[in-house]
Amino acid sequence: MKPHSDQRRARSGGRSRSRARPPDLPTVVLVKPPLRVPRASYTTLACPPISLACLAAVLRRASFPVTVVDAVGEAPTRLAPMANPKYLRVGLSDDEIVRRIPPDARLIGFTSMFSEEWPLVREVVASVRRAFPDALLVLGGEHATAAPEACLADAAAIDLCVLGEGEATLLDLAHRVARGEDVGDVPGTAVREGAACRRNPARPRIRDLDALPMPAWDLLPLENYLSHGLGFGLNRGPSVPLVISRGCPYDCAFCSASRMWGRRWLVRSPDNVLAEMEAMILRYGARNFDIYDLTAIQRKDWIVEFCTKLIAKGWNISWQIPAGTRSEVIAGDIPDLLYRSGCRYLAYAPESGSEAVLRRVRKRLSMPGMKRSMRDALDAGVHIKCNMIIGFPEETPRDYLDTVRLCVELALLGVHDVNIGPFCPYPGSDLFAQLAAQGRIDRLDNAFFDKLASYSDLGRTESWAERFSSRELAAMRWAAMAAFYGTSFATRPWRLAGVIRDVATGRHNTRLARALGDILQRYRRTLASRLSGGDGAG
Repeated sequence: MKPHSDQRRARSGGRSRSRARPPDLPTVVLVKPPLRVPRASYTTLACPPISLACLAAVLRRASFPVTVVDAVGEAPTRLAPMANPKYLRVGLSDDEIVRRIPPDARLIGFTSMFSEEWPLVREVVASVRRAFPDALLVLGGEHATAAPEACLADAAAIDLCVLGEGEATLLDLAHRVARGEDVGDVPGTAVREGAACRRNPARPRIRDLDALPMPAWDLLPLENYLSHGLGFGLNRGPSVPLVISRGCPYDCAFCSASRMWGRRWLVRSPDNVLAEMEAMILRYGARNFDIYDLTAIQRKDWIVEFCTKLIAKGWNISWQIPAGTRSEVIAGDIPDLLYRSGCRYLAYAPESGSEAVLRRVRKRLSMPGMKRSMRDALDAGVHIKCNMIIGFPEETPRDYLDTVRLCVELALLGVHDVNIGPFCPYPGSDLFAQLAAQGRIDRLDNAFFDKLASYSDLGRTESWAERFSSRELAAMRWAAMAAFYGTSFATRPWRLAGVIRDVATGRHNTRLARALGDILQRYRRTLASRLSGGDGAG
């Protein structure tokens, strides 16, 4: 397999790039495309792209010249209208992205994590291809891993997809480009084979996470994220993301993450994590760390050692697990240890109040045990959010009412936030495969990706449930949120005053305050742009 221009030369009898030549190291460029955000979204997910920082660090350690173009980080507050009026674009324009790519770039990688953003990612890749017809263009991330066949069929500009962890595969690709070798059989990739897609053998997972270099944040505009209070967790000061483990041993039917990271849970040593935190405190003045792991807390001995050593450091910083974690270990004396080490925010994922739904989606948990864990964490002073999903394909009205009852119970327990999201069939998940087999998903087109984007859209909800229409599910979503927050503020009225204070000060203690703050800032920027006669950019 050769890049586009070499394919043309091979067909015309010209000299192919696969011929051996001196191993000069090619310039590698990593691109974080801009975001495609629903106008009524309660979040922008404008988070520092730690995946690109990790990939850049591995390439640089191998002496490759590396450039990172973070289209979001370069312009995190710029909002521009899109052809589809339901969305706003956050970040740089295509022309600006192209201008930031060095002219000698020979390998350009794009990250595509969230499936609903694929239509914009595809456009960006096409723009880069027009400007760099000879470069090898590579796509990676969770969407690329889950649906490489669809990505290669939908984007002729892409040469291949990287499946799963990218460090070793991208390094292999860079070396082959340097040597002028064929890249069609690189393990851990998917490539075109005629009109079809061929998956090469999987690449073994990285077992020793401590051996990886620290993320190369100096190659990204991290300061822009810090100065604007952007990140995945609550805004508690300059926040830097961390990944301390990879893999999830669970097998939820609605989740596609195991395709990307595997089922075996691997973790860095506490000392290795603390060394990275110290470097971020000294270099960037970090005061908070957001842990992005799938399942951060799996072993009691690990979390005890980590918290004990972090307390001994005396850094007076906070840390959060906004992506969610398992509850089994968070019991007894662990919540108090978490709080004393600086943990201020945890996300739990009960998903549903219906035992029947939990069985169908293979969500293995003990609801009584999770509630005890939440109670212990709340007693220790940790703020709690719970993630819930409604509208699973076979969900019944009784299942939904069980979830509403759980929301009320959690509010009475003292849980601070709840997120009620509609079920979305993400490519790579078993429920996606089930719906596809039933003929309910026939192609991954723009209409499908627009439906996926409804999970964060307060003005639109798309239903995949057999018993609920989209309009009914939207009403059910608002009713469940009203049940939770109505109960919460009725039983703890001081919390409403706290939300108002947090939105006004920009220092958030709840996810609701963060969401309201994001919406308010986006409205102000859009209004200011309109008043100044702009095009919606801010």
